[in-house]
Amino acid sequence: MRVLLWILLIFALAVGFTLAGKFDPGYAVLVYPPYRIEMSLTLLVVLFLALVVLGDMFARIADVTLHLPKKVRTYRQQQRQQQGQAALLAAMEHYLAQRYREAETSAQRAIALEVSPELAASIAARAAEALQAHTPAVTKK
Repeated sequence: MRVLLWILLIFALAVGFTLAGKFDPGYAVLVYPPYRIEMSLTLLVVLFLALVVLGDMFARIADVTLHLPKKVRTYRQQQRQQQGQAALLAAMEHYLAQRYREAETSAQRAIALEVSPELAASIAARAAEALQAHTPAVTKK
């Protein structure tokens, strides 16, 4: 609905501008020696509006381009944080399910991603300790 209203407004402005330009006998003379350009006032206004629109588009593109590295850096940090939280959650799930080897691996990945390293180190240590408690002792002959 909103788009339809904008389209109707643009068409109404175009019709109004055309009717106003039809009855306007004015013209503009641009002189830059040795050149002289005569054009209707309506065409000058249209060219000026087109120049303003192009300038605005260029400014927006420049703004997006200049802020792109910051957006990419923020996106990568968010992805790293999400991966770390997923690894920490997986470590907790594996530990509670008594899958100690997977718990230790996931906890080490969470430590590497620097997401709650104290908790991840604690889970990794407890998992490693549980692995040693469940591993049969090897005797040397």
